[in-house]
Amino acid sequence: MAEPQPAALAPSCAPPSSSPAQLARAEQILLSLRHTRRELHLGVREARALAVEAVKWLERGLGEADLRQALLAERPEGGVRSAVGFLRYRLAQKCPEPPQTPPTPPAPPITAPVTASPPVRELITCEGPGEEHVFRPMGEETACAECRQVAAWEMWQAGTHTFPEDATWRERFAIVRGQNG
Repeated sequence: MAEPQPAALAPSCAPPSSSPAQLARAEQILLSLRHTRRELHLGVREARALAVEAVKWLERGLGEADLRQALLAERPEGGVRSAVGFLRYRLAQKCPEPPQTPPTPPAPPITAPVTASPPVRELITCEGPGEEHVFRPMGEETACAECRQVAAWEMWQAGTHTFPEDATWRERFAIVRGQNG
């Protein structure tokens, strides 16, 4: 046999403008309050009944965090005796005023003027080592990226030290110190 539902907790009709998604979101916010304040533990039926009032807050432009903050702030000194009564009172009394002016429609996106793409550079012959080949330069370079990378690697290797494979770290240190000192 089903348990009779008190009139105060009977689900009221949602305003026609509220969607099931908004009601579910408001219900989740109300149910999540138990994680912050144990005394605000609601059952699912209670949260569904209060969700209609919470949707009014969300429809007036308040975010989830603002609604949660308004419900959690300034609790009574003696604590909350009834989570349902406290939240119902808080939702009704602190509900923000509806916006006075209708929201302005968003401005149309500003489109950048159409500009011609930069001119395509001509192919030039690479001056790097190896077989003759061409590339399209990005700037004023005269060698392709691959040849520039090979040249940079060779220059780096010329500045590094070569060590015998069986040299210990002390011997390597002595070689470097002897060449630089």
